[in-house]
Amino acid sequence: MLAQCLQAQSTSPKSLWQVRYEGDAIVNPKHDQVIKPDGFSVNSHTSGAYNVYVHRVLKKPVRRISFSYRAEGAVTKAPIRLMDAGANVLWQHDASGTSSGSVTLSDLNVHGQLVFQIGGREANPSDVMTEYSISDFQITEGKIEPKKDADGFVVIDNLTDLRSYATQDGVKVRLKPGHYQLDKAYCRQFIQFTGSNSVYDLRGANIMVDTRLFSRTDLAPGINDAVMYCAIAIHGDGVQIEGPYVETYGDTPGHQSRNKVFNLTGKNVTLKNAEIRTAGSNPWGYGSFYGLGGGDVRKMNGIRIAWPGENIKVIGCKVHMRAMGHAIFVQGAKNTLIEDCHVDGLLRTTNDILAETSGYAFDKNFKAHRGGYIEGVMVADDGAFLPGEMYSLSEDGIRVYPQAQKGANTATGSTTIKDCTVTNMRRGICTGLNTAGDKVINCKVTNCVAAGFNVGNADTLINCSADAKYAEAFCIPYVDARNAYVEGTILDSRGGMKNELLVKINGSGHEVKIQTADPAFIPEQMQIKLSTSESYGGPWDGSPTHAKEITLKNKTKAPVVLLPGTEKVQLESEGNVLDESKNKRKSK
Repeated sequence: MLAQCLQAQSTSPKSLWQVRYEGDAIVNPKHDQVIKPDGFSVNSHTSGAYNVYVHRVLKKPVRRISFSYRAEGAVTKAPIRLMDAGANVLWQHDASGTSSGSVTLSDLNVHGQLVFQIGGREANPSDVMTEYSISDFQITEGKIEPKKDADGFVVIDNLTDLRSYATQDGVKVRLKPGHYQLDKAYCRQFIQFTGSNSVYDLRGANIMVDTRLFSRTDLAPGINDAVMYCAIAIHGDGVQIEGPYVETYGDTPGHQSRNKVFNLTGKNVTLKNAEIRTAGSNPWGYGSFYGLGGGDVRKMNGIRIAWPGENIKVIGCKVHMRAMGHAIFVQGAKNTLIEDCHVDGLLRTTNDILAETSGYAFDKNFKAHRGGYIEGVMVADDGAFLPGEMYSLSEDGIRVYPQAQKGANTATGSTTIKDCTVTNMRRGICTGLNTAGDKVINCKVTNCVAAGFNVGNADTLINCSADAKYAEAFCIPYVDARNAYVEGTILDSRGGMKNELLVKINGSGHEVKIQTADPAFIPEQMQIKLSTSESYGGPWDGSPTHAKEITLKNKTKAPVVLLPGTEKVQLESEGNVLDESKNKRKSK
C-alpha cells in the first residue's frame, strides 16, 4: 500500500528545524513534537513501524557538530542516522547498543541542511514508539569561501553541494560540466529546489538517475505532492534553471505509478534548455494496453507543471520518452508557458507483440486489460491484440489536465504552447480536457496514434500542423466544448495504417480552417466528419453527438461528412460534402 505521509512543521515559522513523518500502515498518526534551539524531541502515541525525518537548516557552512541523543520505548530498537544534504551518512547508530550517548563530528564541510532519520522499521508493528530526542546540538561554522566565476556564479562540482544551495535564497550557482550519478536520496523528491530568487546554471551537466530510488519506501515525503516521487523538484519562487541533461537508467519499477523526472510547483519558475531521457516504466513495450496507472503499471513521466505553480515557463526543453508516461503535462498550474520544446517517443506494431515468445503480453495470452478501443488502437472485444495496428509506447507529448486533484480547488489556468514539436506519441498536444481556454501557436505534430491535436473548450490553435497517418490530425471530440478556433495544416499523411479520419468536430460555436500544402498529402479515403463518435473521445456510452453553429473552411480535397446532430453549419469546402444530418440517428 502506498505510504501515507504527514508533514508537520515546528510551531515557530522561523525555526531552523522541521519534522516529517512517513509510514506504511499508519492512519492519522499522532505525534507530539518539541522544538528547541539546541535540538528536538518527538513523542509518538501510534503503533507501527515508520520513519521520522528531522531537518536542520544551515545558514553557513559547518565544520563541527556535537549533540546528545536519547531514546525511550520501542524506538530504542530503531536505528538513527545523520545525513548531509546529499544523503551522505555522517553518523549512524544501529540501535544494537545503548539508547543514549554523545556524538562529536569534526573536519566537516557541510552546508544547506542536515537530516536526522529515525527509522522505526526494526520495531514490532504492535510496539508504541514513544520518544526520541536530540539535545545540546551545537555547530561550529566554517570559514571556507566558495569559488566564484567572474560573473558572480558560485562554482560547484558535485550534487551534494547542488542540493545544499538548492535550499538557499538569492544564490547564483554553476555546476561544472561533467557526469553525475544521482543514486542517493533521503526524500521522495531526490533534489528539491526550495529557495527563492536563485539561478542555477547546469549546462553541460549530465545527471544519471538510478531508477532504484523510485522504489525506495524509506524516503521522507516531499514538499508539495508529498507522496509523489521525482528526480528534481522546483518549489521555490523565482527559480531559474538552465540545462541539464537528465536520464533515468535501470529497469527497476517504481513504488508507485506516478514517477517523473521534473516536478515544478513554484511561482515565476523557468526551466530552460533541459534535456530528458526516460526509462524505468513497467511493463515496458505495451503502451496503454495494460492501463494508465495502478496494478502492474509504473510510469516514468518527463516534466510535470502543477498546482500551486503560477507563471511557470518551460523553454527549449527536449524530452525523449523511452518509458510509459507523459512527456510534458500541466495539472492545476496557472498561466503556464511551454515554448520551443520538442518531444519524441517510439511506435510499435501489434504484429511485434504477437511475434513474442515470452514476456508480459505472452504471459497474458496476448490480451489487453480490456476490449474495444484503447487510446487510438482497436483490440478484440475480449482484449486480444489484433494484427496490423500501430501504437505508441508512451502517452501524450504535451497534455493539459483540468485540475491537479479531483475534488480539490486546483483548477488549471490557461496554458500557452508555442513553437513546439511532438512525434511518435499517443496524442501529440492535448488541451481538450482543460476548460480554461488554452493557446497553441506554431506547433507541429507527427505520427501520433490517438490524435494529433486534441482541442477543447475555448482553445485557440494558430498555424498548427499535423499528419493523419495513424489518427485524425485535429480532433474536437467533446460535445460540451464551445468556441474553439483552429487553423490547421495537414502534413503528409500517406503510408499510414488503420485510419480514414482526417478531422473530427463535435461541440458548438467552433471556427475551423483546414488546409494542406499538397493535395497528394491526403489519401482519397480520408474524411472530415462532424457529429461523430468515431475514434478518440467517442463518446463510447452511446450518448448522441452534435456539431452546432460550426464555421468550417475546408481548403483541401477531403470530403466533409455532416452526420446526424449537425446543425447550422457555415461551410466552404473544396472537397465534396455528404450531408447525412437529416437522416434518422441510429440507436446504439
